[in-house]
Amino acid sequence: MTAAKFTAADVQRLLDRVPFVRTLGLVFEEVDGALRSRMPYRPEVIGNPRVPALHGGALAALMEIAAQAELIRATGATRVPRIFSITAEYLRSAALEDTIGSATVITRSRRFANLRVELRQASSERPVAAATVQFLLVE
Repeated sequence: MTAAKFTAADVQRLLDRVPFVRTLGLVFEEVDGALRSRMPYRPEVIGNPRVPALHGGALAALMEIAAQAELIRATGATRVPRIFSITAEYLRSAALEDTIGSATVITRSRRFANLRVELRQASSERPVAAATVQFLLVE
């Protein structure tokens, strides 16, 4: 299967093999030709019920997996890419609602790939978090 034919459904099938993807209930969708990674709101992902806000660990996981999903789609990979590093930026509290991740490949060489991820919610124009993620492509 080539990268051009890699659909959101193909990404979903591959990443559903990862138990944490299933635990978070992540859904991969194509919107206007772009891949979106959606984490549906569930009470289990609340980090601080007094604010209330989603847990930073769940947001970080969504950013990492959104980057993996985009890299899988871009390269046609049949295995989940290995993360090398991630720098997460928490920009504001995430409301108790679905959170959408979108990633962009910034650079890619034979050995490494760098991606930028943003998390957004319907209740705001501003992102709730962002990350720079690097992957090792050669094992």
